[in-house]
Parts: sequence; C-alpha cells; structure tokens
Amino acid sequence: MGAEKLIESLNKLLQLHQNLYQVTLQKTDYLKNNDVEKLKEILKKEQKFVQAVKQIEDERIQLTGQFLAREQDLTLSACIEQAEGEQKQQLIEIEKEFTDIMGKLRAANELNRELTHQALQFVSLSLDMLMPQENMTNYQRPNGQQSQIENTRRSLFDSQA
Repeated sequence: MGAEKLIESLNKLLQLHQNLYQVTLQKTDYLKNNDVEKLKEILKKEQKFVQAVKQIEDERIQLTGQFLAREQDLTLSACIEQAEGEQKQQLIEIEKEFTDIMGKLRAANELNRELTHQALQFVSLSLDMLMPQENMTNYQRPNGQQSQIENTRRSLFDSQA
C-alpha cells in the first residue's frame, strides 16, 4: 500500500493543528483583554478543533498501521523509514511542519496557562481584600473553642451592624 491516504490524513491533521494554533493566539488576546464572553466562545471553538483532531488522529493510526503492516510503533518516523521517493520527501516535510506547529502550540498554551494563573491570583487577592480574615485577639474562650459566628469570614461591608 502506498502512503497517499496517510499523507492526506497527515495533511488534514496538520491543518487542524494550525487552526488550533490560531485559536490559541485568539485566546491569548482575550485573556490579555479580560474579555470573558469572547473567551467562552473561543473555548467552544477550541473544543471542536480538539474533537476533530481526535477523529483524524484515530484515522491516522489506522492508516499508519496499514502502511507499516504492524500494530506497534506507529510513528511518523517509522513511516519515513519505510517510505520511498516522493512520498518520503512529503513525509519529511510534514514532520518538519508538525515539529514547528507543535512547538508554537506548546509556547502559546504555556503563556495562556500563565495568564490564567495570574488572573486567578488577582481574583483571589481581590476577594481577600473584600473579605478580610478576622484579626486574632489575645482573649479566647476558656474551653478553647470558637463559636460558629467567630469561624466565618467577615465582609468589609458588614450588614449586621
């Protein structure tokens, strides 16, 4: 069996990863601008691409198994070793493009992870400022227990005053 169908499947997979990278860049912009509504939309779009990648990856695994005539070591490198001529060149080019796009995706996802972490730290800090912990006093109950009311956090704006 030739590698035509496998190359076609790999090209689809590469295109999906390139689209996913574009979505990841949009997500970075929305995280920087704190645009929650657009972030929700882009996360849905990203999920669709991830599902499509899973489907094409399953197809690729099947086609790779047929091309290599085995069920183990179904890698692109193994396909390159077995391919000949023009197909080998196409597979080498696809491998280079995959390496490039995967590096870009990793970097963009790491940046998005850091931006999300910073946003969560900011929210946590803001909540702590609005709902400070009650100061510890020098006096405690003789039995050492605190009442239910003493255990709850107090808001900056105490409505029970």
